[in-house]
Amino acid sequence: MRVGVLAHEMEGETTGVGRAAAELVAAAAEARPRWRFCLFFHGRPAAQPLCDLANVEAVWAGRGGRVVLWEQTGLVRQLARHDLDLLYGPSYSLPLASSVPGVVTLHDLSFERLPDEFAPRERWRRRLLARFAARRASRVLVDREAMAGEVALRYGVAPARIGRVPIPVAATFSPGRDPEGDLRLLVPLGVGPPYWLVLGSLLDRRRPDLVLGAFARAARSRPDLTLVIAGANRLRRPEGLERWISELGLSGRVRLLGWVGEEAVAPLLRRAELAFYLSTYEGYGLPPLEALACGTPVVVSSGLALDDLWPDYPGRARELTLEAVTAAAGRLADAASREAVRRQAPERLAAVSRAAAGESLAGELEKAVAG
Repeated sequence: MRVGVLAHEMEGETTGVGRAAAELVAAAAEARPRWRFCLFFHGRPAAQPLCDLANVEAVWAGRGGRVVLWEQTGLVRQLARHDLDLLYGPSYSLPLASSVPGVVTLHDLSFERLPDEFAPRERWRRRLLARFAARRASRVLVDREAMAGEVALRYGVAPARIGRVPIPVAATFSPGRDPEGDLRLLVPLGVGPPYWLVLGSLLDRRRPDLVLGAFARAARSRPDLTLVIAGANRLRRPEGLERWISELGLSGRVRLLGWVGEEAVAPLLRRAELAFYLSTYEGYGLPPLEALACGTPVVVSSGLALDDLWPDYPGRARELTLEAVTAAAGRLADAASREAVRRQAPERLAAVSRAAAGESLAGELEKAVAG
């Protein structure tokens, strides 16, 4: 079988969606070595580790401009020149005019549930693409069971057409054996232990104000502790972040890195004392799993994949309040508690192994072709 893949999320400044897409496609390619996977990129040729696999090839448009315009026009012409059995859209959209059968993944419906988090044009762009893709796709994939009901209810997708494919944690996220090498990578970022970490795009729903509040309380008795925030600032009012830091008296104690490259992500997680991932709404929540795979305990909110994998996880804040977040961080404060989490993490994460995810995705693609 020849499978085309929309790969633009895997290029440039990749986020969690891009990492998830690359890992899932690699897992499926390993599960079905006799298939061919053709990755369609929007930009100019660049190194892509995924293409090192023998049955994965890349097609580069070599274009700038809007990805959406290319996806709905130029890509359609490219697809016509390849003998594809199926097209997989790993992030919310498919080219509507293509005659190639499609499968799409909807990781969440934040643009429907949290409209104020998006500018009007962006909100409606995402909504329309997701709605049309869900209607056109032979199979609609979600990351966890909780999302299946939401997609069925809001988009009218028949439950029989919805499949669940968990996102695996990449092998690069591990405790590692070279602490000094990690620290050398962090020096150019101005980061060194001990620090707490927030990793991922900053959104209003991810409550950076609560992380800053919990850190401010801990910082009173720990003058050496810093907070590192690594992710693009996409708050509705970006200037509010600096204001919160100043009002809490944390100037000089918080390191704002912005977006960081892939080579720094795992070292940042490994050397952190604690990581934080809070949100009022997520479809999956991959960063907490990556943190735990690196051996770093993480303070989380409810409503993530970790709920299913580890229902009694000790670092969960049951409510998104400063008291609850501070208490959750307190439960992971001593070395013995953190070590207990590290010991249990591999067993808890086994259910989202790369092999299992690859088999799940390959099975869903086969269902789409079979009709």
